[in-house]
Amino acid sequence: MTENKLFFPVKEVTYEELFDWAVPGQRYKTSSVAVPQKNGLFRQNSHTGSLVECNKMKIALFRHGEQVFAVNEKCPHAGGPLHLGDIEDISDGGGLCVRCPWHSWRFDLNTGKVTMPRGRNVSTVVYPVKVDSRGVISIGFDKFADSYFSVEEDF
Repeated sequence: MTENKLFFPVKEVTYEELFDWAVPGQRYKTSSVAVPQKNGLFRQNSHTGSLVECNKMKIALFRHGEQVFAVNEKCPHAGGPLHLGDIEDISDGGGLCVRCPWHSWRFDLNTGKVTMPRGRNVSTVVYPVKVDSRGVISIGFDKFADSYFSVEEDF
């Protein structure tokens, strides 16, 4: 349900710049590639997700074919960097999962629920994503981050 969400554009990466986990053979390449940026510089893409900041939160973005997934960057188990995790297609109907690089916990990219290890009641936050015709990615949130309204200076 996205009609009541506030969508914030992602500034760090576009749809075309995201590594596509659905492309056969690309998933197992070990060399990294230089991705040109709008400012003329190059960013190394080492075949992982992308770490972005959106609505003052760190989000891991993944592309699989036409779909883009956004989840909280920190693994809810031990805080591992989910953007460095692998995407796995669980063949037993489990769908697409991100595997945390620290302890190999797997989280469903559609629901956020842990799929491995079994029997755990842990989940990560999954955010809705929109991609416009120019490839700009926007992530949906229920509200503005609380830090937008905090006062950091004394008056």
